[in-house]
Amino acid sequence: MPRRPKRPYHHGDLPRALCDAALQLIAESGTASLTLSEVARRVGVSHAAPYRHFADKTALLTALATEGTNLLADAVAAALKGAGGVPRARFLDAGYAYVRFAVDNPAYFRVMFSGETNKEDPAALAARDRSLGQLFAFVEDAKASGFFCGAATIDVVLPVFAMHQGLSALAASGALGPLGFADLRAASDVAHGSLLDGLGAKPRVAQ
Repeated sequence: MPRRPKRPYHHGDLPRALCDAALQLIAESGTASLTLSEVARRVGVSHAAPYRHFADKTALLTALATEGTNLLADAVAAALKGAGGVPRARFLDAGYAYVRFAVDNPAYFRVMFSGETNKEDPAALAARDRSLGQLFAFVEDAKASGFFCGAATIDVVLPVFAMHQGLSALAASGALGPLGFADLRAASDVAHGSLLDGLGAKPRVAQ
């Protein structure tokens, strides 16, 4: 009998197809229930096929987290570039780009901050350093322009990062609607603008 030809990889790019299927599954039910066998079933390949490209679930999630982090960095970089040289405009545009990415890409965002990835993976480390490096660089540039009243850089980075994360979580959950913020840009500008004003305020001198 003639041998049945091997089934070709999905769209000729199995790693991409596996990643896309994994993102869909994560969007549906999170990372905890994700399995490589279910990813393979979604793509239409054998259960063994994913292991040719990803050693295990952690490797797949780490690849997705790395990809998502770089995409987020791209979005923030574009926002910073488009905002020009005014620190306030750059801060508001970059903050909105961060929140917008989280809302538009919930699966990436979940896995980027999941505890199921390999935090020491070289590519993941490079992506994280690139993304956080943008925030550190912005703060340093803003300090040079007279913002943040000489505060230590990390003392600015931490609350800004927390604002990004918290506002993203609220927006993704729909919690901003009851507060009267139907427009995500308006909510982001109010939150980030208030934070910037607070961080940039000059300390009061004791009387």
